[in-house]
Amino acid sequence: MGSNSWMLQDVAEFVDEEKGRVISMACDEELIVVGESGWNGEAWVYDIKTGELKFKLQCNNLGDTPAPFSHDNIMVWLGKSIIVTVGTNDNTLSVWDRSGTMLAQDLHKDKEKIAEMKRIKAMEDDDLKAYVDEKTSGMSEEEKYGFSMTFAFGIVENKKKLISMTVKDDLIYGGFDGGFFMIGNTDGEWKIIKEVMLDYEVVEIEVAGNWIAIGKVNEDGKKIFSLWNPEKEEMVEDLKVDLKRFRSCKFIYPYIFIIGGRRDADNTGVEIWNVEKGEMVRHLLKEEKEYEFISTNGKFLAVCEHISSWTSGEEHMLKLAVYNVDQLIDQDIPEESLWSQSYEYSTLNLGGEHIRAVLNDKYLIVNHGRSKFSIKEITQE
Repeated sequence: MGSNSWMLQDVAEFVDEEKGRVISMACDEELIVVGESGWNGEAWVYDIKTGELKFKLQCNNLGDTPAPFSHDNIMVWLGKSIIVTVGTNDNTLSVWDRSGTMLAQDLHKDKEKIAEMKRIKAMEDDDLKAYVDEKTSGMSEEEKYGFSMTFAFGIVENKKKLISMTVKDDLIYGGFDGGFFMIGNTDGEWKIIKEVMLDYEVVEIEVAGNWIAIGKVNEDGKKIFSLWNPEKEEMVEDLKVDLKRFRSCKFIYPYIFIIGGRRDADNTGVEIWNVEKGEMVRHLLKEEKEYEFISTNGKFLAVCEHISSWTSGEEHMLKLAVYNVDQLIDQDIPEESLWSQSYEYSTLNLGGEHIRAVLNDKYLIVNHGRSKFSIKEITQE
C-alpha cells in the first residue's frame, strides 16, 4: 500500500491577469470559486473546464467605508445549487445561485436595526448632528466618539455574528456566540429554518460524515466537539478527544485532520485523530513546516504552507503536499512509505498571493501565482 500508486498530471493552466489576492477557494465538477483578500470585497467564479471567468460577486457592503477600514477577506463555499460567501469585515453572508444572482443576504442580522441605520445615515448633516447630540448627552468624549463611529461605518449590533460556518448540500450552518443556525430554502424562500441555542461560542462547524461537528474551546484551552444529527435535529454525542487550538481542520469521519496551532502547541505538520477512540493516528510532517490551508475530497488530502509575512523581500519556497487518505489512516504504513506528491512555489512569483489547493473527484486545482491556476488530474498508475 505504500507504493506510488497515483500520479498528478498537468492538464491545464489558466491565466487571469486581473485576478486579485486569493484567500479562500472552493470547487466542484463545474466551478472554481475564489475569495479575495483586499479592498474589492469580491469572489470570482470560473468555469473549471475552460478557465473562463464567468462572473464576479460583490460580497460585502463596504462601498462607502474609507479604504483603511474596508479591507476584507472573502470566504467561499459551494453547495449543490448555490454559492455562499462571507465578508469577514462586516460579517456579510450572501447566498447566490450558480449564475451569480443573489438569492439572500444577511439573514442572520436584525433587519429592523439595519433599516434604522440606513435611515440615520441618510439624514441631512444638521439632523444627524442633532440626533447624535441627543443620544450622546451625558457620555464621555471617548464614548461619544465610539457612538459616532458606529454611524460613520454603518456598524449594527449583531447577536448572531458569524464565527464559524460550513455548507452541506444546500444547507448553511453558521456558528455564533451562543449557538448556531441553519439557513435553507423552504417553499422558494431562503431563511433561517432553525436556531440551536448553546451556552458557549461555536468556534468550529464542520461536516463530519452524516453529522455536523460543533466545536468549542473548553476551560483548559482545548477544542472539543459535539455531533449534531441533522435528521433528528439533536445533539447525539460528545466526541472523546480534546484537541489543541488548531488553525483549520477537515473531517473524514471518524477521523479529523488538523493543521496549525496556538500558544505552546506544536503548529507543524498535520495531526490525524480518531475522534471516536480519542487516539492520535499519526502526526504527519511533524517539526517540518506550518500549514495554513487544508482540503480533501474524501480520498486525497492537500495542505498548503503558511507564510507569516510578505515584507522581507526574500524568496521563500512554499510547499503544497498531497496524500492519500486511506494510507494516512493506516498506522501500519510508516510515514516514509506513504505515497505523496509535493510542489514548491516561489513567493517572488506570487505577488502577495497565498497557495491554495482544492480537490474534486478527479482534479486538484491550485492557485499559485499572481495570475495562474493549475489543473492536475489524479490518476492511478
